[in-house]
Amino acid sequence: MTRQKKKTTKKQKSSDPFSKLTWEDLEEWAGNVIVGRGRPYQRNGAVENLARTKGGTLVAWVRGTRRYATSVRLTERNGLESACTCPYWATCKHAVAVVLEYLECLKTDSGVGEIDEDDPRLLKLEAIGDEGDEYEEFAEEEEEENVKVRSGRSKSKKSKAASLRPYLQEQTKAELVALVIELADAQDEVPQWLADRRALASGQTQKILQTIRREISALEEPVWDGYGYGASAVSTDRLKAALKGLIQAGQADAALRLGPELLDAAHQVLQYDSEGESGAAFADCLDVLFQDLEKSSLSPADQVEWALDMALADEYGLCASGLDHLWKKRYAKSDWSAVCDRLAQRLEAIEPVAEEDSLLPNFKRRQMADWLTLSLEKAGRQDEIIPLWEREAPITNTYAHLVDLLIAKRRWEEARHWCYQGIEATAPIYPGIKATLHKKLQTINERSGNPLAGLALQAEEFFAAPGLFGFQELCKAARKVRLGQGVEAWARHYLETGRWPGVGRKRKSDPAVAWPLPAPEVEVRTRHQAAEAPMTGILIQLAIAEKKPDEVLKWYDYAGRKKGGMRLSDFLVDATEVAEAIKSAHPDRALDIWQETAEEQIARVSTSGYEAAVPYLRKMKNALTRAGRKQEWEAYLASLREENHRRPRCLEVLDRLKGGRRRIINT
Repeated sequence: MTRQKKKTTKKQKSSDPFSKLTWEDLEEWAGNVIVGRGRPYQRNGAVENLARTKGGTLVAWVRGTRRYATSVRLTERNGLESACTCPYWATCKHAVAVVLEYLECLKTDSGVGEIDEDDPRLLKLEAIGDEGDEYEEFAEEEEEENVKVRSGRSKSKKSKAASLRPYLQEQTKAELVALVIELADAQDEVPQWLADRRALASGQTQKILQTIRREISALEEPVWDGYGYGASAVSTDRLKAALKGLIQAGQADAALRLGPELLDAAHQVLQYDSEGESGAAFADCLDVLFQDLEKSSLSPADQVEWALDMALADEYGLCASGLDHLWKKRYAKSDWSAVCDRLAQRLEAIEPVAEEDSLLPNFKRRQMADWLTLSLEKAGRQDEIIPLWEREAPITNTYAHLVDLLIAKRRWEEARHWCYQGIEATAPIYPGIKATLHKKLQTINERSGNPLAGLALQAEEFFAAPGLFGFQELCKAARKVRLGQGVEAWARHYLETGRWPGVGRKRKSDPAVAWPLPAPEVEVRTRHQAAEAPMTGILIQLAIAEKKPDEVLKWYDYAGRKKGGMRLSDFLVDATEVAEAIKSAHPDRALDIWQETAEEQIARVSTSGYEAAVPYLRKMKNALTRAGRKQEWEAYLASLREENHRRPRCLEVLDRLKGGRRRIINT
C-alpha cells in the first residue's frame, strides 16, 4: 500500500542525500554507458509508481522489455546500491532511471509516497535477492562447496519436516484426515501424489507406471511463455514424487527402466528451452534413480553399466550429478574389477573415428577410457592404467594425459618419448595439443634436473608467439638460472628487429652478449630471418608495464608513422591506455589523445557515442584544471557546443561537464 504523497519542503530537499548526487557520482557508480541508457527511460516515462520505504529506499516499476521492480538506496558507508528484477539484477539502466526520476520529483516539488513492507515490488525484489545470493555462492565457491551448500539446504528442509512430527502426533485420525484434505485442496500436486500412493499400496504398479509415462509424454510438448522468449521451464515435481513412490514400493527395477524414456523427454524439451532452466528439473528427477540404484535387483556391475549407459546417451550433462553419486558408491573391489573387464571389452568394440569424419573424434572412446581408469583405481588395478593410455593415446590424441601419468611416476624418459611422439602426430592438425606437449617437455626438463633445456623450449615458444606475458615469464625464468641479462637482451632485440638469436651472421645492431641457451630439442616453428617488426603493440605494452613513458610515446608515434597504416599487432594497446601511461611526463600528448578519442565518439552522432565521449572529456577537464588552464578547457567545451548546437542530446551530455562537480538536481 502506498500512502498519500506529500510535497517536498526546501528543508527536506536540502537534507535528502539523493539531492547531493552529481553526474560524476552517478557515472562512478553505474558507468557512463549505463547512465546514458538510463536517461531515455526516465525521459520517456518508463518509471512508474515511484515511492520510498520508511528507511528511504526508492522503489518503482520500470517498463523495459517487461515490467521490472527496481529499488535504489543511498548510504554514507556504501554509496548507491540497487536491486532489480531484470536480468542484470543490480546496477542497471532501470536503477539509473529511478534515481533520475526521483531527482526530477525533488526538483519539481512533486510528492513521493511511502510504501509498506508488504508492497509487491519489495516481495519480488526479496525473491530475486535470494536467487542472487545463490548465484554469488556459485560464482565464488568451487563445485565441491556448492554440493555442500545444496546438501545443507536439503538437510534444512528435512529438519523442518521433522519438526512437524510432534504436532502431527498430537492430532486425532479425523483431524489428520481433515488436514490432508485441506492440503490437497490448497496444493494441486497433492491429490495426484495421494492417488499414486494409494495405487502403490494396493499393488497397482502398472497404473502408477502409466501415470508416470503420461507425465513424461506431457513434458515432451513445450509450453510457450507468451512473451516470445522460448518455452517455459517445466515442472517435474509430480514426476519426481511418483518415481520416489515407485522405488519406496519396492519397484526400483521398474523405475530404472523408465530412465532412458525420461532422458529422451529431457532432450526433446531442452531443444526449446533457451534459458536452460528445465535442465535442473530433469537432472533432479534422474538423481532419484542414480541415488537408489542399490535398491534394484541389478548386480553392482550391472548398476554401474546402467549408469554409464545413461551418461553415454546424455546430451546435456543431466547425469553429471548422478555419476558423482556412482563413483562414491562403496562397491567391493571384486565388483569394480568385474566392471573393469566389461568396460575394457566395450572399449575394444568402439571403432576409432578419423579426424575428418567428426568434429569431436573419438569422444565416446575417450569417455569410456576415463571411466575404465576410475574403475581400475577402485578395483586396485592401478598398474594397468598407464598401459591403457599407452594404447589409447595414439587413437584419441590423449598424449598429454599419458605424459602427466608418467611424470607423476617420475618416468622421465618415457614421458619425453611420448611428448616427441605426440608432437609429431598432432602438429599439423592440433596445434593446441602440440603447444601443451611443449609445456610438458619444459616440466620434464625442469623436474629431471635439466633446466636449460626447459628454458630453451620456453624461449622458442616466445619467439614463435611473442607477447608481453611470454616475455615477462621468460625473463623471470632466465633470472632464476642467472642468465637473465642475455635472454632479456635478445628477447627485446627480437621484438624490435624480428631477428632470432643464433640465426645468420652477427650484426652490429645485435646485443653485445651472446645468446646463452642451447638449441631447443624440438622446434616450435621454422625460424626465419625477418619477423614482422618492430612489434609496436607488444613494445608499448612492455614500456607501460616497466613505467617508461618516453618509450611508450616512442613506439606509439612509430606505429602512427608506419607506411600502410597500423598493423593488427599495434591494436594490442588502446590509445587511451597510452594516454594514461604518459599523462604525467607528456601531459599535452595525453590531452591530444583524449581529445581525438572523444571527438571520434561524438562523430558517431548517437546518444551512446556522446556518452562514450564523457570519460575522455572529463579527463581533459581535470588535467587542464589542475594545470591552471581552466579557461582553455572552457573555450574547448564552448567550441564543442557550437559545433554540435543542432544536436540536443549531445548538448545535454556536454552540459554535465560545465563547472565543477555539479549536482544533478541543479542541471
